[in-house]
Amino acid sequence: MTSTRVRPHVARVLQRTHAVLFAFDGTLCDLFAGVDTAAIAQKIRDRLFSAGHRMSLLTAINDDPLSMTAYAYRVGPEYGVEAEEMVRDVETAAVVTATPAPGAYEVLQACQAGGRLVAVMGDTCSAAVETYLDAQGLRHLVGPVIGRERRPALSETPGTDLARQAVKVLDVEPSVCTLVSMSVMGMYVAEEAGVQAIGVVGEHGSRKHLAGIHGSVVVSTLHQLAGALAAVPVANPR
Repeated sequence: MTSTRVRPHVARVLQRTHAVLFAFDGTLCDLFAGVDTAAIAQKIRDRLFSAGHRMSLLTAINDDPLSMTAYAYRVGPEYGVEAEEMVRDVETAAVVTATPAPGAYEVLQACQAGGRLVAVMGDTCSAAVETYLDAQGLRHLVGPVIGRERRPALSETPGTDLARQAVKVLDVEPSVCTLVSMSVMGMYVAEEAGVQAIGVVGEHGSRKHLAGIHGSVVVSTLHQLAGALAAVPVANPR
């Protein structure tokens, strides 16, 4: 890897980074590329309608499968479990055609080469994440996978719960962890979980919006982050 010039504020974060938490869907890959996620939400609604349940108009037009799963749990645990199975089946199928993010391999490899711990976390079932990592030849570069089942079904802060679980499993202090995400929500999660944040400019997060939260630093691509990780060693390694 060629020498990379790292901006000082990025270097300061990386020097304190002993462990990296990577958001899965939307950062390492585009899990649902080409998948009609609205159809999954509709399938959950159809199941509730068939059981005689009636819902508000806002719920009836909600196209987010995870939000609809949480709603199903509130209707009744048995409906939540059914909805969870529907979503899990789609996730397991989607990993076969999921689109890898450019630079994903390089950034994970740079973490391993620099002695940094890695966890992959996200509101996706762990089995699907594991299948994806195996299929893409990335599993040996990743430590624990912290998937949806690691947080309460009705959690109001799922991302934060998962980030805290990742820190706990890695057995490190939050202050030496950095969450890498392409979403503005990921920056909020980092703030709530008490970890550092690096935003990666992507389809759903502009540099301006990513940088405006939690004092997070922003890089243009995962390739750029990989170069920075290779160039900046960890200060006071464990």
